[in-house]
Amino acid sequence: MEDNNLFNLNEVLGIDQFYQTEGIFYEAFFEFESKLSSLQRFYAMSTSSSKRFLMESQTSAAITKAKEQYSELIDIHFEITDSDLRYFENFLLSSVLAQIFSLFESFLLKVTQAAKVELKMDELNLKENRPLADKYLTWLTATAGCEITISKDTRATFEVLRQIRNQFVHAHIRVIPEQMKKKFMEIKDKAASTGLTESDAYAYIGFKTIADAAKQVELGFLKRFSE
Repeated sequence: MEDNNLFNLNEVLGIDQFYQTEGIFYEAFFEFESKLSSLQRFYAMSTSSSKRFLMESQTSAAITKAKEQYSELIDIHFEITDSDLRYFENFLLSSVLAQIFSLFESFLLKVTQAAKVELKMDELNLKENRPLADKYLTWLTATAGCEITISKDTRATFEVLRQIRNQFVHAHIRVIPEQMKKKFMEIKDKAASTGLTESDAYAYIGFKTIADAAKQVELGFLKRFSE
């Protein structure tokens, strides 16, 4: 986003839209398109504002030191600036990843409810002790009869993104399996080759992975219920 206070519609329209509906109206799909696009704009805006703030904070710290003001004030300023430089990017990424997963789970719930209406069912049986998204996907395929294929690579990427989110949110991360370490390295290498920061690469892959999975859900649902 541009470094000014003016709203630029062309700039907003230039942000890639990872998910678009097939145009057949079901509220779950149109709502997900709207929310995911808004989250993308939030990430772009927040990243731009954060970078501007950090740059201004560094400049202000340097000016404060050059003016030889009170040493205590200089120390406080540099402590604030240093903390923000270390943490802002992680805060933003963990927040966005958490929102991405939340949106996807909410989306799957609404698709499941729509399928239940189409099947004229009264209740859902989701009692298995499994991750929420897996419960919905299993129900949609096994009970509702939707053909939904989420690749092993996509599922592996989900797990990597969950681990990154958990690392930031809970300040720890469990021992990473070797196959997951490989996926981490793939994302880092892709970031380096495309000129993205590591955080931007994780966010980009997060948006794309969730959008691709949602598209598979939409296509499977429409094939089952709109014929």
